[in-house]
Amino acid sequence: MIRINLLPRDEMPAVSKLALPNVGALAPLALIFVAVIGIAGAHYHQSQQITALQDTIAEEEAETRRLAPEIAKIKRLNQQRKDLNDRLDVITRLDGDRYFRVHLMDELNRSMPSHLWLTRFEDIGADKYAVEGVTFSNFLVSDFLQNVTNSPYFSAVDLLVAEKGEIEDVKVIKFKAQAKAVRKSAPAPFEG
Repeated sequence: MIRINLLPRDEMPAVSKLALPNVGALAPLALIFVAVIGIAGAHYHQSQQITALQDTIAEEEAETRRLAPEIAKIKRLNQQRKDLNDRLDVITRLDGDRYFRVHLMDELNRSMPSHLWLTRFEDIGADKYAVEGVTFSNFLVSDFLQNVTNSPYFSAVDLLVAEKGEIEDVKVIKFKAQAKAVRKSAPAPFEG
């Protein structure tokens, strides 16, 4: 059987259509949903990075604790090496100065007139030397200082003190002087 509707269109019963909501009304909800998904994704990613970094920190701290004895040993060895190098530098400097100082003593010996005795010869730093001695006359002190001044190995010779004194009831002149040593090329060792 076939059914035919002969009613005019105006009088036809309305066929119910599924009413779709307006797309413009759903756009803000879609944007909020996308934003929430984006924030949740960023939060998850950041949480994963924080967890990975905390794991790395824990591993590094464990490694540091494990290597602490070796690090302490290395520091101790470096300090020992530094101390040894300092000692070797002192020895090297003294070795380099040994002929120079002997030569200075020889120059002082050559500069001393008869009846003048040195009681002290001391390095006071920065290539300066202090000299003390005794003699019977101020003229002998003057001769000695003049001879030292004329030496190519001394400069800036200064008399600090010249005073009368007594040694076993003998009147003497005690003097103190300073001089700066002049370094020349390393003198050859004495051969004899």
